[in-house]
Amino acid sequence: METVNNPRLRDRYLQERRILQHFSTCVPSFLLLHYLPGELLTNPFSPSRYLQFVVDGDLLLYDMPDEESAFMIKASFNDVGFLGDVELLDAKFVPFFVEARTDVYTLALYLDQYQQTLLQDPVFLRYVCLSLAAKLSDAVANTQPMPLKERVSRALCRFEVGDTISDIARRAKNLNVSSRQLLRVLKDFCGEGVLAHEKKGVYRLLRKP
Repeated sequence: METVNNPRLRDRYLQERRILQHFSTCVPSFLLLHYLPGELLTNPFSPSRYLQFVVDGDLLLYDMPDEESAFMIKASFNDVGFLGDVELLDAKFVPFFVEARTDVYTLALYLDQYQQTLLQDPVFLRYVCLSLAAKLSDAVANTQPMPLKERVSRALCRFEVGDTISDIARRAKNLNVSSRQLLRVLKDFCGEGVLAHEKKGVYRLLRKP
């Protein structure tokens, strides 16, 4: 993630996306942030410092309740999306993973700086309610398992290079697939040089997928 020092582009997004209409008691000072494909905008292990309006690009939103399972909630934000709504209201909330699928640009506010002011802004709070309602509707309508290879890839990313992966039957059960299906995917990763097959049921991670 990088901060883009381009006031003209920032102001163009503000105008085109009509961001300021969501505020009534203050005029925030926005940062323009840029994320490369594959970068995480939010994840449960590193709370975000920002409230972010997504103004350009596609995102992947997913949950990973254990080291193998993952569920995709929504594949892209075609309109302005907002990140940080639940975190604004509940600091203890553990967010989903939100990953940039393409180059993504957001207009961002520092959460600590604006939290108390925004919690007193009725226009902004109405926007937050609408954002949460839309996300809930999308989650109900669009929740679907990721393809098995993608779920395994994300699980492997949580291991360190050199770690061994074993107990295939348990991991297959967590993924809700057969051991044969999982072994077929692991064989593919061996062919790609991601894993090495050490012995029956034991693999070593050679590199991150």
